Amino acid sequence: HVSHVLSARLSSRPKGWSQEGMEQMARLRVFDFNGGDIYEYIGTKKKKEIKDDRIIKLDARIIKKHKTTSFETLDNLTILNIGKKNPASKWLKNVRGL
Repeated sequence: HVSHVLSARLSSRPKGWSQEGMEQMARLRVFDFNGGDIYEYIGTKKKKEIKDDRIIKLDARIIKKHKTTSFETLDNLTILNIGKKNPASKWLKNVRGL
């Protein structure tokens, strides 16, 4: 019975639980009661977080490298540095802004 599963933990000092903590504990208790392995679940979740962090860091490095190489190349173009406004210089300045 659901109320029995939840009351075994949540009725103990109920004022000591935050709303978020109570909801998380309730989910874990039901997961465990339904035969789930909590340690395996937490391990899988932790591995996914580590993988996601590595992907985000790699993306940031790639973006940073791309920005520095494109600015390096576009700043060396003479048409951008002479100051004249023509369609080619306007287009290149727009590309540089990306």
